[in-house]
Amino acid sequence: MKVSIVVPSRGCEYLRYLLFSLKEQTVRPYEVILVVKGCSVKLVEMLCSLYSLPCTIVEQRRGFFTAALNMGRKVASGDVILFTDDDAIAPRVWIRRYVRAFTYAPRDVGCISSRDIYIKLNELKVFLTADDLPQTKLYRWLVRTWLNPPLEPLEEYRFGVYIDRKLDVVHGPYLPDRACLSLPYRGVNMGFRSEVIDLIEFPEYPNMKRAPGNEQYVGLKLVLNGFKSIYTPSNPVLHIYREESLSRTERRGEVATEIALMKSLYAKLLSSKTL
Repeated sequence: MKVSIVVPSRGCEYLRYLLFSLKEQTVRPYEVILVVKGCSVKLVEMLCSLYSLPCTIVEQRRGFFTAALNMGRKVASGDVILFTDDDAIAPRVWIRRYVRAFTYAPRDVGCISSRDIYIKLNELKVFLTADDLPQTKLYRWLVRTWLNPPLEPLEEYRFGVYIDRKLDVVHGPYLPDRACLSLPYRGVNMGFRSEVIDLIEFPEYPNMKRAPGNEQYVGLKLVLNGFKSIYTPSNPVLHIYREESLSRTERRGEVATEIALMKSLYAKLLSSKTL
């Protein structure tokens, strides 16, 4: 099974950590597609050569984050396409576990995702997020299951990530500890079969920089087209802690406009299908 890895990178500040971790994988990637913006292509070429990785470097000259994802998606030619961030560090068995998961999953499973674990690089310390807190888990079991019912096509996804009837992205009670049907959990750690590559066009819109919920958009599109998306907690990546890394939870007010726009895109996607 050939595995393509798509990595958008703006500035490339932490890219060397990811590339080193990909060099150390027990299963070698078929190709690493780096979509770079605001950094030296020659420097990236040097890193790929240093770590003996089969890199394809695409220089991004237009658009924002989801445009980079789409550029990488179109170039990818593997049987499985994995997406991660340039500030992630992949454990040595990351690719191997994805290969195994897709090999044994039913063919209608178009997407498999796993979690990220934030670390403070200088301290080598794990940083707990809201998902890990016991009060969060209790709330999801006792309140969320009835307060935020999922959209009708996502009834089976209520224990994982789903979109509720108000078009909010919701995390169910199995996350992040138990496997379940789930829309993609984090964009930093998700994979797709090549058969669905044309269905996972990420949403682009003028001035939409981060497109929060873009992972769930493509997951919803897969479900509406008859595929399944699953979550497993057993294949995490490490994610270098930065202030901007937690913008969706700690800076939600700053991205309110983009969240509202994403809701309109969910609604448009739903209206294109007969429910």
